[in-house]
Amino acid sequence: MSAVLYYHSRFGIARGALYLNGQPHYYDEGLEIDPSCARVGVRSVARLSGRAGGVNFLTLTDGSEAVLDLPQNIKAPALGAAVEVEIIAEARRDKRARANFIRLFDGEPRRITQPLSLKTALLRSASDARVIEGDEAADYLDVAEAEALSPSGPIPEGGYLSIEPTRALIACDVDAGAADTMAVSPKQWARQCNERAIFEVARRLRLSNLAGLIVVDLIGRRHDPEIIRGLTLTAFGDEAARLIIAPVTKFGTLEFIRPWGATPLRDRAYDEAGRMRPDRAARLLLRKVAEAGRHDGGRLLTVKAPAVVIDAARDYIKGSFDPLTARIGFERDETAPMAGMIV
Repeated sequence: MSAVLYYHSRFGIARGALYLNGQPHYYDEGLEIDPSCARVGVRSVARLSGRAGGVNFLTLTDGSEAVLDLPQNIKAPALGAAVEVEIIAEARRDKRARANFIRLFDGEPRRITQPLSLKTALLRSASDARVIEGDEAADYLDVAEAEALSPSGPIPEGGYLSIEPTRALIACDVDAGAADTMAVSPKQWARQCNERAIFEVARRLRLSNLAGLIVVDLIGRRHDPEIIRGLTLTAFGDEAARLIIAPVTKFGTLEFIRPWGATPLRDRAYDEAGRMRPDRAARLLLRKVAEAGRHDGGRLLTVKAPAVVIDAARDYIKGSFDPLTARIGFERDETAPMAGMIV
């Protein structure tokens, strides 16, 4: 399997997309080195800060919060106790991060695992990937980002896959489209389209960080359950052991549970009302600044944006050694677009 990591970093902000066999499978963006204790896989010592209805709450050393998953044979520690934990699911719009209990700890809260760069984190999924950086990576990053934010789209070789997150589940619909009229055998076309769709579901869920209860409405109703199950396990690869797959229903739906891990990119980019979050807008604004800096002839770049976006952008470039930083001027303008503009 050919693997290429497209990567770009500036002002301490990075984004990367891991392509496998020519298609994006993983995408991430944010700080080049993220110090957060609430990212998946991070181990730290936290304080047990609250309890409600049998649910235990943690305060991590960076001030973020998480829910503590305790094994049944472990008695809940007293409030204020220090516990070593590992984050197993990041926060989502209406959910706190979740942490696994490792052990009680005698000491002060602190981070245990060292922060990874965004590049290193992505390369864990394909350590032998070829790395392409800088402006050459931009188009590939844009494609991966767009798919991660809007995973619905055509299926390679025909058909269409809709993926719609809801509060209760992720609804996926496979549509043969007009292409089935061109098939010699409509049944054979439907079967092939379903098979391709299962692999696309796996890729697009992975790219978008979507998880939970997944319901896939396949074309038709009579499916071989063992074939469908085998295709699903193959499509998810190393992740398959973590899936809980139900039998295909009489209505032709494939249902399985994919445990939550990283926060969906769309949740990080937009709030529940669909408004762009200030930190996301600041990253987009700084991308515009970097692009303008390539053609500006050395002049001062004046940026207009709402105050919350300017504050976020200043936080990102604070301490940056990028030579363009000294040529950026900020002007607060509440009438400007959320992602700002350069004047």
